[in-house]
Amino acid sequence: MKKIIVAYDKNYGIGAHNDLLWQRDLPADLQHFKQLTIGHPVIMGRNTYLSIGRPLPGRRNIVICYQDEVIDGVEVVTSLEAAYALAGSDQDVFVIGGGQIYSLAFDTVDQIIATEVNAQFDQATIFFPAVEAEVWREIDRQHHQADDRNLYDYDFVTYQRL
Repeated sequence: MKKIIVAYDKNYGIGAHNDLLWQRDLPADLQHFKQLTIGHPVIMGRNTYLSIGRPLPGRRNIVICYQDEVIDGVEVVTSLEAAYALAGSDQDVFVIGGGQIYSLAFDTVDQIIATEVNAQFDQATIFFPAVEAEVWREIDRQHHQADDRNLYDYDFVTYQRL
């Protein structure tokens, strides 16, 4: 199954300056991301890969790069279609960003697994497409209150394409 995994604020803001808006102030989101993606192929754009700075361990890392490039420890392709073909269809594959790759993948995935951060970040420059009820049905939601490690209220939400 093709899935997007994403975290966004109240305005669907996902990032600014190649980093998450909440920086490292929501470690539960990073743990949730790791738990869901470990053992599965992950597809990302070159800028997302560069912001992470290394291949994600325990996952097949596929990077979409529009120029012919070799990056140690990852498989590089030049299109989303090539990334899907490389990942195969016998397991879940996760599109993990960034904004341009999310936009390309949005109409091709079966599920969106979102961390909805209950905050608004005015510095956001990269946005996720709106998740509209005419296209997506919420099938699971887990609410979490802010605590001493996670500075914002947030929800883990799964949407299924209608």
